[in-house]
Order: sequence, then structure tokens, then C-alpha cells
Amino acid sequence: MINRRKDALKILVVSIPMLAYGALTFEIGGTASSAEAIAKSIVTTLGLFGTVIGLLMFFTKTSLGLIDSKEPKPIIKKEKKMPKTKEEKPVSESIELMQREKELVKREDELNTLISEVVTEVNQVRKTLETKGWIKTEEGWVID
Repeated sequence: MINRRKDALKILVVSIPMLAYGALTFEIGGTASSAEAIAKSIVTTLGLFGTVIGLLMFFTKTSLGLIDSKEPKPIIKKEKKMPKTKEEKPVSESIELMQREKELVKREDELNTLISEVVTEVNQVRKTLETKGWIKTEEGWVID
């Protein structure tokens, strides 16, 4: 807290004179040189910005988020799983095995269905070839 106020005072010591210089040398009709006008506008803007930031830092306690604060960040620990008791382990393993068996039976049914569809289609293709005059031999299909 004390360091924060010291930093705020340092900023105010620099920015208030900049703001005062910019405000006192401001000319309504403009200046003769563009560079002088740009310099005065930059000094005035930085002075105004620094004054606002310095006052905020001096009168508030919370961080403005402009720079990294020196406050420690909270440590977030990962959640640990509780060890299973002896009674839970066989039951959970059995449930997993039952679910796996159910999945495998389902896949077996799907494969059997697929095999019967392929066998049916192969037989249909063979009948079509035979009706068109092709004969199945050991060397493959030959025309009659």
C-alpha cells in the first residue's frame, strides 16, 4: 500500500507540471510551427493521462490492471480421486465387464448381419452371371 502511494506521487510529480505547461502554453489561434503544436499536444495528453492515473492510484486500493501486481495469485490444486474401498472395486470392475460384453454382443450381431448380406449378394451376382451364359470354373468365369 505504501509503495503504491509512493508510485502514485512519483507519477503525479511528473505529470502535473506537464499538464500545467500544456494548459498554460495553449494558443487558441494556433502556433507558427507544426512540430511545436504536436509537442504541446503530446505533453498535454501525457500530463492529463498521468494525473488521472496518479490520482486513481493514490486514492484507490485495488489494482488498475495496467501492470502486474505484486500480490500473490491463488494456488489452484487439482482434485484428487479418493481411493476405492475393497468392496467398490470388484463391483465397478464387474459392471465395466458387463458393459463391455454387451458392446461385443452388439458388434457380433452387426457382423453376422453384414456377413449374411454379403453372402446373399454374392449368390445373386453368381445367378445373374450364370443367366447371362457365364460358367464358373477353377480358373474363374468363362463364357459358354
